[in-house]
Amino acid sequence: MHNSTIPGLTPRTDVLTVTPDLAREWLTRNTHNRPVRKTAIAKYARDMAAGHWAMNGESIKFAIDGTLLDGQHRLLALIAADTSVNMLIVSGLVNTSQATMDAGAKRTTGDALSLNGEKHSQMLASVLKKVWMWDRGDYKLSSNVTPSTAECAALLAERPEIHRSVEVAVWVRQTFKALQPSITGTAHHLFSRIAPDEAVWFFARVADGVELSPGHPILALRARVVNEAQDRTHRADPYLRLAYLIRAWNAVREDRPIRRILQGPKDLVPMPK
Repeated sequence: MHNSTIPGLTPRTDVLTVTPDLAREWLTRNTHNRPVRKTAIAKYARDMAAGHWAMNGESIKFAIDGTLLDGQHRLLALIAADTSVNMLIVSGLVNTSQATMDAGAKRTTGDALSLNGEKHSQMLASVLKKVWMWDRGDYKLSSNVTPSTAECAALLAERPEIHRSVEVAVWVRQTFKALQPSITGTAHHLFSRIAPDEAVWFFARVADGVELSPGHPILALRARVVNEAQDRTHRADPYLRLAYLIRAWNAVREDRPIRRILQGPKDLVPMPK
């Protein structure tokens, strides 16, 4: 297939099965490119190894002199995954065209979920990412390693009940705005794995705070997040809010009164019980 877009120049497009050896050979032509991002390589490699990599029209691009203009992260990921992948290859481009590559707005996981007809797609994407990180042992949700769109889709297919957690987060947010909805949704999913019926009552009381006696853990939780929300000089990391929820949940499960939620930045994140 050929496409003539520039007078006197005929870029060529092909679909090839790219092997690790071919990727290594092409990377020898990678003489003028942006710095490599290891997190992107790792994310792409996981998708390739899992068979989630789809040919979507994005191409590996070469200049008319053979210089690799675009695709270094995908080629490095293919080598890391030690697999072969069908890829669209465009060659014969003018070297200066590299300046306009990857200049558009990146399609997010939330965008992809929206295109699939999902409600609250951006929040759903955020909850999926946090649950994925938690399950990998990243309890502080550091974002050092984040899931790809394909990994989020696979998690949602495996655990469709996360839809309900997002609905609960939206509902809680309507009456109690001090908590970040994606944190509420993440906590709801984690707690529902342990005791789904108790999670229903817990988040209802987080939302309204009614019928709770002094010293109740949920009152301590609400007080801490409200105070932090009102203090414009203080900004708690999202994982701390998740830790507050877990501490309140554990205290409720143990029927243990507390008047203050204690959790510092250097404290380990508690595990829900």
